[in-house]
Amino acid sequence: MEDHKNKGTSMPEPQPADMAGSALELGPSSAIGKRLKAYYDDVAGEPVPDRFLSLLDALDAAESHSKTTKRD
Repeated sequence: MEDHKNKGTSMPEPQPADMAGSALELGPSSAIGKRLKAYYDDVAGEPVPDRFLSLLDALDAAESHSKTTKRD
């Protein structure tokens, strides 16, 4: 959307050094990065549901079957 109050003025383009500083502020050691890591570590530590394990087993079986039929 166009800001009608500031028509004719423009914001300065961010310089590469400014962008690098912003990236560092949002890195894995930032407060947001630490919270996201803690959240995803908790999720990754949860057990895989049986439904997903059975789907993975079915996929493995289908791939094995596909490989053996291609050799014949």
